[in-house]
Amino acid sequence: METLIRIFTAVLDFFSAIGAFFGMLGKAFQNVWSVETLIVGIMIAAAVAGMAAFGPWTRKRKPGEFPWQ
Repeated sequence: METLIRIFTAVLDFFSAIGAFFGMLGKAFQNVWSVETLIVGIMIAAAVAGMAAFGPWTRKRKPGEFPWQ
């Protein structure tokens, strides 16, 4: 019976420690996420999207290939 109680207590301690760890991790991320951080993240996402669409690896059109000419 004592072994069963020890196992049950160890499992509860394990999940309690995991919960405390993620709770402290969440508090750390709450301090990081501010309006400035979100604006910088949006700007980086826009820059990455622009590079993906019009990056240096896209083929440049010749002057005669434009559709409006």
